[in-house]
Amino acid sequence: MNLNAIKQNKKLRDFFLVLILCLLVWHFSPAKELMYQFIYDVQTHQQPVQNKQEIDRVLRQFETIPIEHLDSTYLDWTKITQPNYQKILKNTSFYKIPGKAIFQFLVGDFRVKHFLPQDDYYTYYIRTLRNDAPIYFLIQKELLYKLLALQDALEELGYNKEGFDVINGFRHPAYNEKVGGASKSRHILGEALDLRINDINGDGRRTQKDKQIVLDLLEKHIIKDKGGIGRYPGTMSVHFDVRGYKARWDKQ
Repeated sequence: MNLNAIKQNKKLRDFFLVLILCLLVWHFSPAKELMYQFIYDVQTHQQPVQNKQEIDRVLRQFETIPIEHLDSTYLDWTKITQPNYQKILKNTSFYKIPGKAIFQFLVGDFRVKHFLPQDDYYTYYIRTLRNDAPIYFLIQKELLYKLLALQDALEELGYNKEGFDVINGFRHPAYNEKVGGASKSRHILGEALDLRINDINGDGRRTQKDKQIVLDLLEKHIIKDKGGIGRYPGTMSVHFDVRGYKARWDKQ
């Protein structure tokens, strides 16, 4: 083999190595999820969800599955089959989210995916994303209504209604254990949200003043005595839930 042939073979080998590396990076990269999300938005022309009727409309798109009819692999993976969790989740029904519908807006421009546990199951789902691969999701409509009410109240007062992130919504039992959640956490029932507060008042900073605005609205106007509020002093985190009775705590 002459020198030119050797060089040519080396270039060809290097090309395929780079190609394989690029495919691996794409397969495991967040860019893949963002590309799917962009394509979904272009195809659906969806707009932010701005009222209760639109929340109801979005949820009606999804099939509901009684817990006893969920896929057995999912039940085992999430530890729902364990007796203590079966008792907590008795008589619940899950939404069956098909394929790329996790990118559907659910409240404002928060998407279904923002309320899902970001665990290995979710990672696998994203890597194998296709229209006939469902993911299961438990959420209470009243919780979504409260999130919408918080955004509306912030906007009415001239604050940034998008000045926070949803960092926890539904947590299946296995994920709840992994993150150190309470054994009877309201997240397991899809009744709770954890928010990370950013710049609410628009002063260009992220401070406790921003967090206090949210806590005051939750306390006085949105949750009141009908749910729980976790205040977590010294952090930018806020929890609220729709358990139906008043509960307050500070420790995270």
